[in-house]
Amino acid sequence: MEDPASQFGRIPRQPGCFCLRSSLHNHLCRDDFVIKAKILDDRLGRSHPHELHGYQIHVKEIFHLPPKDKLQAGDRVALYTPAGEDFCGTSFVRRGTYLLSGRILNSILIVTACDYSRKWSTITPSIKRTLTALPRKRHCQCKVFGCDGEVCGGMESGNAFTVFETSKCYSRRDTLQERCYEDYGECRMNNRGNCAWRSQRKPKVCMNVAKRRMRQT
Repeated sequence: MEDPASQFGRIPRQPGCFCLRSSLHNHLCRDDFVIKAKILDDRLGRSHPHELHGYQIHVKEIFHLPPKDKLQAGDRVALYTPAGEDFCGTSFVRRGTYLLSGRILNSILIVTACDYSRKWSTITPSIKRTLTALPRKRHCQCKVFGCDGEVCGGMESGNAFTVFETSKCYSRRDTLQERCYEDYGECRMNNRGNCAWRSQRKPKVCMNVAKRRMRQT
């Protein structure tokens, strides 16, 4: 197998990592893979000279993969990330189980801080339904869009269901609203052919609970 370090030239290496936050919905549509995996070992070390840090993982479940890729649930494979936050590297806890997305370069799994990584224990039932419920082609006709400024003008009342473009579901970027709709909202195409959040109740309950907790602290 080709040295994973030789692939690092295709990963942005500008010091000072900056990523626009994106929802799992969008990662599921644009990334090469989305998997559930357990971190078995973090001692693969750094691959000099390009400083990739390697982990051995056990693939538990596969939600998205290129059609020709041979990765299977149950495989134990290497996962690489840039070494250091300045180069968009990320880190994982040994024996932890995660939901991961990223790129595949010459059969090598690469995850950066700009991809999706989250402990499986925090994944909600709504997110699990997003992973498995719809054929990917139909699912990806919709996009989740974090809006701000004048673009969110129609949402001042707290309504995250205003439709600006029929191909997008909107929520305010970097707010409690966005986090709750990530965890409990499902962006789907409705019977009229418009993309919209499937449920209002659970995201709003999430926001109300979080606000109460903030007032109590």
